[in-house]
Amino acid sequence: IPTGDEEKTVEMARKADAVISTWEPWNTKTLNQVKGKVKYIVRYGAGMDNIDIPAATEAGILVGNVPGANSAAVAEVALLHILNIGRRFSHCTEGCRNGIWPSTITGNELDGKTVGLLGFGNIGKQLVRMMKGFDVKVLVYDAYFPDQDDEKYGVTFVKDKEELFREIWDMESIGDIATVTVHIKPTAYLINTCRGGVINEEDLIQALKEGQIQGAGLDVLVQEPPEKDNPLLSMDNVSITSHMGAASLESEHRSQVIIGDCIAD
Repeated sequence: IPTGDEEKTVEMARKADAVISTWEPWNTKTLNQVKGKVKYIVRYGAGMDNIDIPAATEAGILVGNVPGANSAAVAEVALLHILNIGRRFSHCTEGCRNGIWPSTITGNELDGKTVGLLGFGNIGKQLVRMMKGFDVKVLVYDAYFPDQDDEKYGVTFVKDKEELFREIWDMESIGDIATVTVHIKPTAYLINTCRGGVINEEDLIQALKEGQIQGAGLDVLVQEPPEKDNPLLSMDNVSITSHMGAASLESEHRSQVIIGDCIAD
């Protein structure tokens, strides 16, 4: 179903008892038009940004998702971005492709750095597990995570996001999800594998141009696909992937099994 096509969404859904949802619009208008026919909408993924949950409840339609099924896949992409933006790996490979040899640009090792995680859900925990082979310090802020046991998780929890960024000011790198509404050390990196909207892209572009941060690795953007004139696409210190984090053969299989079980239940 085309992402924003409400008419096609309703037309197809009226033929089904259960809907496996990607990004089609489920709002008051579309939900009311399938009320009485559709019994269940299950998101192919963890995020339910496209589904108005209160409106679905009002329409008597159950809503589900598959949290955790793709967390390892997203964490791998977060780690890839952290390593890539530090060592300028994609910049080097592109240089070789274009006949530039050597195309090496001195980068930064991950070892000895501090990684700040804003949010410590399934993806954050997987990323911490994957970084255990590196000599890194991990700072975490998550307002909704009750079990903030430093020793249990091998991280250091901080009391608020302001403290997280104050700590990063004196460190070298930042990972996972972050915001640029506060000052970050010029040698810091920003990685976003969550949702494009958690970052003000205009502020990010300005921070990158002014050298307030060293680089950014982004798997998500505010607008997807982006406009061709988006400055982020042409910046040498920015690496962008096409919201590929959740897409692995293994995560697809896990998601499909969970979705099938949920529909059967």
